Amino acid sequence: MRFEEYRYLYPPRPEQRVPPAMLSHYEERGWLAQCKMNGTCNVLAISPERKIVAMTRRHNEPHKVWTPNEDSERAFQNLPGIGWYVFVSELLHSKVPGIRNVNFVHDVVVADGEHLTGTTYMSRVNMLTDLFRTDSGVDHSLCLSHLVIDQNTWLAKCYSKQSTIESFNKLFLRAIKHKEIEGLVLKNPEAELRHCINESSNSSWMVKVRRPAKSYSF
Repeated sequence: MRFEEYRYLYPPRPEQRVPPAMLSHYEERGWLAQCKMNGTCNVLAISPERKIVAMTRRHNEPHKVWTPNEDSERAFQNLPGIGWYVFVSELLHSKVPGIRNVNFVHDVVVADGEHLTGTTYMSRVNMLTDLFRTDSGVDHSLCLSHLVIDQNTWLAKCYSKQSTIESFNKLFLRAIKHKEIEGLVLKNPEAELRHCINESSNSSWMVKVRRPAKSYSF
């Protein structure tokens, strides 16, 4: 299906929260783990002219305290093709002191004007890796949550039982020591993208595990 003019797409995001005790269950099922950042969901539509149309996850609303600028657009200038792209990211701008104007990209739902409906999450992870050249001057082994595309755009790292020497439980405990990380998001790598027509369209194939806090159930 073609995406030839801007319209809002609801981003894949987890609605179900599970306790840390469930981490090993999803690890054994072969799911992926990503850091859940302490930010605001940001749907980034990149026009053929490589300008950003940015909206929150709720009702196609623009951000109240952030607008894209040249720094946030830089990472998207060399995308292949001439069509629209739509990325899903977490905007780190107002919740963590010292981090501003950073997009943590973790999914892509439109690529060069084509909806990616029916593609697996793992295939889109591989696409993201192919689309972006990460900063070769950064030691990415030191970054738990991401690869650095540039100082304003980060690409989420994925962990699996096969790819990491530590368990998801240890990864979770390490992650929540960082002020910018709330916990983990676990995703089924074989789940296929559904049409992004409402908030729950793509919530069934992912769950979130948050750090203990008074404002969370667990």
